[in-house]
Amino acid sequence: MKIFSIITAFLIVSTAGNAQGTFKPADRVYNKSGDYVRDFFGGETPKKSSVWVTGKLRGSVEQIINGADSIPLRYSYWRNEDRTTWVLDSIGHTWPITAGVVVENGKIIDISVLVYRESRGHEIQNRLHRAQYYEAEITKNNRLNKPINGISGSTLSVNSLKRMARVALLLHNEVTKEN
Repeated sequence: MKIFSIITAFLIVSTAGNAQGTFKPADRVYNKSGDYVRDFFGGETPKKSSVWVTGKLRGSVEQIINGADSIPLRYSYWRNEDRTTWVLDSIGHTWPITAGVVVENGKIIDISVLVYRESRGHEIQNRLHRAQYYEAEITKNNRLNKPINGISGSTLSVNSLKRMARVALLLHNEVTKEN
């Protein structure tokens, strides 16, 4: 009986830590960020730059994010002439989604999910869904100038990708207006 009590106590203690954790599905890595950046600059990776999120720009980013994510002090990007590439993270339902957004002349020319960590909603990576973002621009109200259709069961993931697209367009316009 004493051995049974010891085994029971051991099992309770050893599983107690797991009971408090949240189930985390395996990451779906569609592309590495370095490869993604290189693909849009003819095989060469331009120098990495940063834009500081302060003042009016911070207010605009806060308006887009609307409390869904924390706002970093700066965003990193790669630039060659009027083309910028952004690798951004945004929370879907529980876990961050990592996406790459390529902007040229103020329009999205590519958006791709690089790492998807949620258990549902990975359909946002489908080519047909991503094609809706092509040629999208940001309006004065920090909205996309074209409608993006949702995916049933993936609303939070779609909203996350929309936020990343809007932030990338806003930041692109900020870094390209300096020249």
